[in-house]
Amino acid sequence: MLNQNLPKYVAVAEWIKQNIYNNTYKAGEKLISENQLCEKFSISRQTARQAIAILEKEGLVLKKQGSGTYVNHIFSETKIPSKTIGLVTTYLDDYIFPGIISGIEKVLSLNGYNTTLRLTRNKVNTEREQLLSLLKSDIDGLIVEGTKSALPNPNLDIYNQFEQRGIPVVFINSHYAQLNCNYIVVDDELGGELATRHLIENGHQNITGIFKYDDMQGNLRYKGFLTEMYKHNLSVDESAIIWYSTENMEQQFCLENLPQLLKKFKSSTAIVCYNDQIAMKLIQLLASNDLNVPHDLSLVSFDNSSLSQIGVVPLTSITHPGKELGKLAAESILSMINNPHYEMKHTYHPELIIRKSVAKLTK
Repeated sequence: MLNQNLPKYVAVAEWIKQNIYNNTYKAGEKLISENQLCEKFSISRQTARQAIAILEKEGLVLKKQGSGTYVNHIFSETKIPSKTIGLVTTYLDDYIFPGIISGIEKVLSLNGYNTTLRLTRNKVNTEREQLLSLLKSDIDGLIVEGTKSALPNPNLDIYNQFEQRGIPVVFINSHYAQLNCNYIVVDDELGGELATRHLIENGHQNITGIFKYDDMQGNLRYKGFLTEMYKHNLSVDESAIIWYSTENMEQQFCLENLPQLLKKFKSSTAIVCYNDQIAMKLIQLLASNDLNVPHDLSLVSFDNSSLSQIGVVPLTSITHPGKELGKLAAESILSMINNPHYEMKHTYHPELIIRKSVAKLTK
């Protein structure tokens, strides 16, 4: 009856969850008591309390002083739409995110929906807190940008709860491989190929890259980079590749670390940069050492953000759909609300926008 592979209090909580999801315990009804749980599963009172505490934290049940514990009303079969969509993103107010969010909110507001915004700062613990908070909220759907999408995610159990509650979810920019989910992404592998091909076509052979290892986009861009290099029978110096994460980005690209960066780039004429932000940081660091882009090093970056056009050196960059992606995400979540069987698995094909950050090498 109980999952023997889990701690007993977790197994009891899971058993109660399943009985809530299959409507054995209905919305608004009083839950099985702690004493009854103790008798049913031969557990201690403390174990029963721990199990109930999990359910309370996740918003499945509500405690009423002096009365008992009840199933949350959000499980009502006659649930009234809240006209609210949860939106979870890594960041909010800079780079490409304002465009994405603007696209989402425009479509939702035209259809009478509001958004409740939550930020993760690309931290899985924060993602869990925000998801649990949204589980307790009365939302009709959820749009999510994955957190550290290249790494094993500890919050899949929460996403499964959204599915069990009939709350549709669509991922943007990346998604978790372990989930069979709806998503809208960019073909980052193709982007890596396009960026590298452009450098090769301009005579560069000693090309390195800067990639982010904790997000799936970085892994796919790296894969595209390798594919294109090997297609042209060019060798890759793996020791010259720079990998960074959310936590160590500032440390990697600071003035104090410039000597190490220059050592990495010593034999390179060009760099594929993970995004426009990194490319801009790199241009500033190189300038502090009297090195010029593209005269001393050529750069291609990703996202075609406003940064790619406002710097001292306009960046050649791979496009990101931004606002268009946001609009499609909003349209998709509305379609999922109206039709539980609706599927969205869309991949944008990026393009290369050529500006001034790549020099043409002559033999």
